[in-house]
Amino acid sequence: MAKITFVNNPRPFKTLLNERIEQYFISNNIKQSGNWKLYSKTIILLVSLFSIYSVILFAPIPLWGSLILWGVMGFIQATIGFNVMHDAAHGSYSENDKLNNFIAFLGGDLMGGSTFMWKIKHNILHHTYTNIDELDDDIAKYPMFRLHPQQKRLWFHHYQHLYSLFLYFFTTINWILFDDYWKVASKKIHNTEIRPMKPKEHLEFWLGKIFNLGLFLVIPIFVLGFWKAIAGFLIMHGVLGITLALVFQMAHAVEEAEFPIPNDMNKIENEWALHQVKTTVNFSMKSKVISWLVGGLNFQVEHHLFPKISHIHYPEISKIVQETCEDLNIKYNYFQTFGQALASHFIYLKKMGTA
Repeated sequence: MAKITFVNNPRPFKTLLNERIEQYFISNNIKQSGNWKLYSKTIILLVSLFSIYSVILFAPIPLWGSLILWGVMGFIQATIGFNVMHDAAHGSYSENDKLNNFIAFLGGDLMGGSTFMWKIKHNILHHTYTNIDELDDDIAKYPMFRLHPQQKRLWFHHYQHLYSLFLYFFTTINWILFDDYWKVASKKIHNTEIRPMKPKEHLEFWLGKIFNLGLFLVIPIFVLGFWKAIAGFLIMHGVLGITLALVFQMAHAVEEAEFPIPNDMNKIENEWALHQVKTTVNFSMKSKVISWLVGGLNFQVEHHLFPKISHIHYPEISKIVQETCEDLNIKYNYFQTFGQALASHFIYLKKMGTA
């Protein structure tokens, strides 16, 4: 696909917003990276994960209790992805690049993902070309899903709002067993060619996969038995996959988000920052519990505008973003509650399946 560009000059929205955000951090004498709040959250989540893992393997609990804990473990892995890996992969966890890379490896590769792939598919493709067909990997789920108006509607899309949760269940199972290996072999993410992996990146990729499968599948098989371990593994990944899919989809694949189409010159007729505001929607901004669990991803507008700023600052800088949008008469999209965002996602799936 031809390269898509944005209006680069003038950029009144981003210029004014940058000035105000920079002044906020200077006047409050704080760093844009993470602080003790993020670091303590990292410890809490990792300790919780491996404590539950130990209980599953060694505590005398009934099968139903064990399966519930497998599900809880999947949810905690999702929160590690939201809070720890996500910030680190964007370079906002710390001012130290080596620490960012280590934490991204710890929270990403060792949890079954691939930070190499993530930095391309998410940091570059999704953050640059949000909701643009054939470039944004987050909406490149065709033909199983029709998420963009330009995508051809097939007969089974009429039911996508019904079968979506079932397929979301397999999101991370697909990553760890199939999809990531196909990307390595094909050297492509959807339609985008990717550079060859360096030896260190290959090592991290394969070490992460082997460690994750060994820790959460092979060892449980030896300790618990084959079928109990398989059942737990599937439940863990099911909860993990559904949680990841829903939180990320509720920011973009909803009724209120726009899906801009490039003009004949392959240009989006908006500055990049304004494009992000129009294609992104926040939810539950007043809920401290949800903000803590999803790593500030309920403030997706702020995250897309300032991915290099740690999520712990989003509630405060959100006030500045909203004020700037109001000053320039720009619509700031948000849902009051998690439930509203969730409902809008499924309504959007139904509309795309029938329109």
